[in-house]
This record gives sequence, structure tokens and C-alpha cells, in this order.
Amino acid sequence: MKPFQQIAAIIILIQTATNVSAQNEGIAYSASSTSVSQELSSENKHLNFFIVTKRTKGKLDPATRFNVLRAKLKGLLRKKKFIAIVARNASRMSARVEHHLKKHNAKIGTIWFDSHGQYKKGYSLFFIGKDEYSYKTLNDSATTQPLEQLAPYSDNKTKFIIGSCYGGATYRRPSIDYKDTTRMNGDSLMMAIGKIFKQANIFGSESWVMTKPGLFRKKAAVGGFPGRKLFRDYCYQPAWENVGKWNYYDAGNNEFKSINPIAMDKYGNIVIRGESYVKEKDLKKDLLKNLQNLEAGLYK
Repeated sequence: MKPFQQIAAIIILIQTATNVSAQNEGIAYSASSTSVSQELSSENKHLNFFIVTKRTKGKLDPATRFNVLRAKLKGLLRKKKFIAIVARNASRMSARVEHHLKKHNAKIGTIWFDSHGQYKKGYSLFFIGKDEYSYKTLNDSATTQPLEQLAPYSDNKTKFIIGSCYGGATYRRPSIDYKDTTRMNGDSLMMAIGKIFKQANIFGSESWVMTKPGLFRKKAAVGGFPGRKLFRDYCYQPAWENVGKWNYYDAGNNEFKSINPIAMDKYGNIVIRGESYVKEKDLKKDLLKNLQNLEAGLYK
């Protein structure tokens, strides 16, 4: 298939894809935005990456398939600035990223790890293929090696995005049986990454990260909340209370702070939304309604 035909086919697939998310449903909004990184230049070249986790068994879920399609399309259109990679494991991911960096004599600009979170585990994490990364696993040298391989290609313009739900969560989460609570330690995960990428800026979400159109157009593509009934279980109360909240860790200056939701521009540069969508009147009403109607026993 010729390149033009490939692009046309991908566009058709994206247009027919349902507005899916890691857990379905979301809210669109408009607001001013602020670019965190500048477009690439020949003097200080940075490549942007979008890493999608591929399941080891079974088919890709709709949300992941949608992310693969739109990221691949963006990569075809912006080959010298943006690269999409579908990763089966961390070692293959780092090898492919390093190959592109050497080829273009570049450093890492934005590297977004698109992955599911696992709330039931009780701590923040993300996956690179089959490999899990959390504040626990980052103590293992075998786990950190693929990331350490990329560390020399990072600097203070590198943005490391934990794109999983709850990837930067700092609250205490009720257990599924409500008998105790566990701290998510998303800040510990972000700081552990900062020990590897010593000058980088690390981003993680306190709550859900949705999958909607417009991620590469500075829109609220990761904003919103899921519609499935199980997410109205009482154990999800902290996630509802923190919808739209992201955290940022500046490893070079050891600075941790809360920020508005993020997105990307057409080159894959990170953009911080100028205003959080949570301030919208209708959304506030929906969030309050969900918080007031949480139930026990929905998570099975």
C-alpha cells in the first residue's frame, strides 16, 4: 500500500472510531493553553515519542487501538519530529527510541507512555508492554535498565508523561472491601523516574486519563470521567474528588506541584491547559451528583 493510501485508510478508521476511553465517556471544553516546549530546531533538536503498550495476549481494546491509529497517522505526517511506537516490552521500546535518537542526532523532547492503570493494585503504575513500572519495581536494576539506556538522551527540556489513569495519584485509596486504605504513591513513582532522568520534567494524573479525539490539537482529550457503573463504587471516591488534577515534578530542581490537565500540540509537544475543565458549571454538577451517589458492592 502506498503512503497516501496508508494515510487515507488511517484517517477513515479514526473517523469511524467511537469516542472511546480507557473507561468510556468524557467531556470536551475550550480554554486557553500554554505550550511547555517549543517546536524543534536544528540547533537543539528534540524528538517527541508516543509509546503505546501492546497486550501480550488477546486483541487491542478499542481505546488502545484508537491511540495506535491516531499516533501512527501523526508519525507519518511528522516523521522528523514525532514518532509513535507500539511496545511489547520496555527493552524493545528503548532500543527503538535510541535508534531514532541516534539517527536524527537528537535528544528526547516529549515521551508519552500510553497505558492502562490498575486501581485495584492500590498504587500508581504504568506499563511498557508487559513490563510494569511503579515506585516498587523501580528499585529493581533489571527493570530500570531500559530507562537508564535512554537517560543520556534527556535534558531539562525532556517531558516524561505517565499516561495511565492514577499514574500521579497521591491520595489514600479505600481497599475494595473497604477495610483499610493504601496510599497510591504516584509522587514516589514520579520522583523515582526523576532519579533516572535527572533533569527531566515528569507528569502524572491524580485520576482518570481518557481517550478522546483532539489529543494532538491541544484539546481536552484526556479530560473527563468514565461512565461505567463499577466506577461509582465507594472505593473510587478519591478518584472522583481529584478529576482533572495533574501533578508535575521537575527533577532538576526537585520541585513537585499540581497543574491543570495536559494535552499535546500537532508536533507532540506538551501543552498545559490554561483552565481546568472541572470549573465548568455542568461538569461540577455531574461530579457532585456522582460523588453523592457512590455505592458499595459495585466493584466486582
